[in-house]
Amino acid sequence: MPMYETLCILHPELPDARMKELSAWMQKILEGANGTAIQVDVWGMRDLTYMISKQRRGYYVRLEYESPPAALKELERNLRINEHVLRYFSTVQATSPVPPTSAPAAPAPSAAPAGDEAGPQ
Repeated sequence: MPMYETLCILHPELPDARMKELSAWMQKILEGANGTAIQVDVWGMRDLTYMISKQRRGYYVRLEYESPPAALKELERNLRINEHVLRYFSTVQATSPVPPTSAPAAPAPSAAPAGDEAGPQ
């Protein structure tokens, strides 16, 4: 299953208990669609670069999860209709990079082709 990351900006006037309920709600949507939440980061209240829905601040929540593509669509559908979500952005995580193996360095090629010692005349 592919790994996804979704960053949500929630309304700043929500109480902390409601913020926790919304993050649990997002996890429940994923689990209902055969997904698994790997990590939930609550970044807290931050200033926005520009106003969104007449708000200058927002509560940021980042959700990292593994799920089928249908679960992502279901999560985004629910985020779109929730009035407490100002913005959301989902990305597909790249597969984890394979650490490079320590291969011996190839010898540097010589400037002159083999057998032509004198060079052009």
